Amino acid sequence: MKKILFLVESLDNQTALNLVAAFNHTGHSVDVIPYYHNGINQCVIEYGNHLPVLVYKSQHYPASDYDAALLWCWGTAALGRKYLRLYEDQGVTVVNSSYATEITDSKALLSRRFEENGIPIPPTLYFDKGPSEAFTRLDALGSPPYVFKADYGTQGLAVRFASSIEHVRQFADELNQQHPDNSGFIVQQFIGDAQRPIFHYRVLVVGDEVFPCVMKVTANEPMAVSNIAAGAEVEIVPLINEVKQLALRATQVSGLKIAGVDLMVDYTDNHPHVVVLEVNDGPGTKTFDREGYNASRAVIDYFIRSITATIEYTVEPSVGVSELRVNNNHC
Repeated sequence: MKKILFLVESLDNQTALNLVAAFNHTGHSVDVIPYYHNGINQCVIEYGNHLPVLVYKSQHYPASDYDAALLWCWGTAALGRKYLRLYEDQGVTVVNSSYATEITDSKALLSRRFEENGIPIPPTLYFDKGPSEAFTRLDALGSPPYVFKADYGTQGLAVRFASSIEHVRQFADELNQQHPDNSGFIVQQFIGDAQRPIFHYRVLVVGDEVFPCVMKVTANEPMAVSNIAAGAEVEIVPLINEVKQLALRATQVSGLKIAGVDLMVDYTDNHPHVVVLEVNDGPGTKTFDREGYNASRAVIDYFIRSITATIEYTVEPSVGVSELRVNNNHC
């Protein structure tokens, strides 16, 4: 039996609860730490024998007690990564690595990595800080609208649509005022019809497998963010091979093992092709679970297989992505 630590931002989230329930089917010992419950940091780090130890509710959780650790978060990535790295750097097996998520959490770093490895993304310009005279470079993206993305941000909160260069300058000013130490951003070519709600596809990648269906996430109005947290509409649609292969490549290039990959179809110049928007290291599973695809169970099963060669389940056998029991007729 393995001893596992599950670091989760909060249990006030259905994905988190589903993952905890999936862990309960593995027969392994799992300690769950909701490190940011109710919007308040619940943990501190203390040092004993010159090694850092995580403390939660006055109880110590030394790395030496654990075989593996998993982090799942959505709005506190930097804090969660700090806690996970405490274990990772002391030899505890992790999935995903905190060093990989440090890159994927930065829109600029990840986009540059994709460009370097031939992963198609929307035409992108990078700005370390703003505003500056460098905004004249926006002409390279063609006419507005543009998509302004703060370097860091989750659940669509870092994404804004700019109908002019002046709007980009305004957004950069606001970002600099709100986050003077972290005011980098990227600007991308707008993809889609500005008069219609835009949509993207969320693909769930678990190891070397891809879920057989994807979420199509559609904004509730034109020039709005197509993000579930922003109230977008969601439907489950079949996965086409081009999207599948690109999602796998993007996940591998990002260095992640479990990921939610966001993609769009670019119809520019009448040559439709798929582009990657971003790769998320803590993807939501609740929508897939609700539709009967057992995503949380597949994620945890993969995690267990990754940390040990032989697993004996006390309740029921492992469920792989390719063996999912589908309870609807969407695909």
